[in-house]
Amino acid sequence: MRPFIQTTAGATFYVGAHYTLMFRKEYVEFIAKMQNGLYGVVNLQFYSDAVELLTDWGDFFKRIFNHEDPEKLMRMLQKPCPLVVDLMEGASGYHLMKQRSDSHYRVGCSIPVPLPDGSLITLAGHPQVMEKAIDLLNYSLRLYCEIYDHCPFPGWKKGLQEIF
Repeated sequence: MRPFIQTTAGATFYVGAHYTLMFRKEYVEFIAKMQNGLYGVVNLQFYSDAVELLTDWGDFFKRIFNHEDPEKLMRMLQKPCPLVVDLMEGASGYHLMKQRSDSHYRVGCSIPVPLPDGSLITLAGHPQVMEKAIDLLNYSLRLYCEIYDHCPFPGWKKGLQEIF
């Protein structure tokens, strides 16, 4: 899986389109044109009862899992980074999901979407799935900006470079 911020599209866009899909062996990529030559990537994985949408953050969130006292860390982040705390608590429906990739785990922001009726191709382009993919991408971008602008830990800001 590719990280959610890319400098290359990795797929072809129809003339004038701002979104496209790329079908991979185990998942589908929803790719959105952003500004300044950047592209947003949301990975869609299909299960028997839901489509799981995931923005891949690579190893970035291992900073939380590997912390000696995650509860203390969350208290420290409560005021400057409320979206990080929200993601960890899952209050808004977004949560962290571990995804096995190339013999190790990657972690990303995720949200399930109930499986609408249809074939795999129509499900990937279903309006409900597309809307949730855009919402997840926007949430991930807000999270990225919040960490970059407000996080009190310099290592976290530097670690954002791993996402590209």
